[in-house]
Amino acid sequence: MYVTSPLNYLNAEPVNPANLFAEAADTRSHISSADAGHTLFCEGDDADFVYEVLEGVVRTSKVLCDGRRQVLSFAYPGDIVGLSHDQFYHSDCDAVSAVKIRVYRKNAYNASYRDDPGLCDQFLRYATAEVSNMQDHFMMLGRKSAVEKVASFLLVLLDRVGEKRNCQTCFDLPMSRSDIADFLGLTIETISRTLTRLRKDNIIELPDPHRVCVCNINGLRALAESAD
Repeated sequence: MYVTSPLNYLNAEPVNPANLFAEAADTRSHISSADAGHTLFCEGDDADFVYEVLEGVVRTSKVLCDGRRQVLSFAYPGDIVGLSHDQFYHSDCDAVSAVKIRVYRKNAYNASYRDDPGLCDQFLRYATAEVSNMQDHFMMLGRKSAVEKVASFLLVLLDRVGEKRNCQTCFDLPMSRSDIADFLGLTIETISRTLTRLRKDNIIELPDPHRVCVCNINGLRALAESAD
């Protein structure tokens, strides 16, 4: 499922990557921070930089001509966004929460391939994982029911960032219901209704709109895998 790569608001003021290297022009990367809602890059921009998420969550998306949006992925710490096969970005990228990112100049990491085989392998493994995860996401969008989609989404986040608390495994849900709907190809109402159903079935608890605690992991996994 294409939520993030496994580890092994439009109109917002964008981060200006050119300024991130003002104090370190000779280095191949630099660490910077951005607030929630800031845009890292837009579709069609020159793909001069690649971003590694160190803290927080970022979202990649595309907007159709009629204004509909498809969220492509949510990137968590350890994920990389901005890889491009040509000189342009092919999606928008925004910070869902406050983030810390490592920014690579494209010409710098291209040169680094020759000098740092480890970095080359890191990008290659990530790009390969992206292809596999996107295939899983396409399968999920086309073949799973609403309940199966939401359960799959929660399960990936549980496996990725879940923290064991007594008899529950909890994780933050920084993205909005609208983000989740646009990622899963559902409506906001369907997302809310499905989460309520999972709560009533004692699969999950919702302490607040941005926090999920899974009470029955086996039950959630069974729902997520029922169409596999």
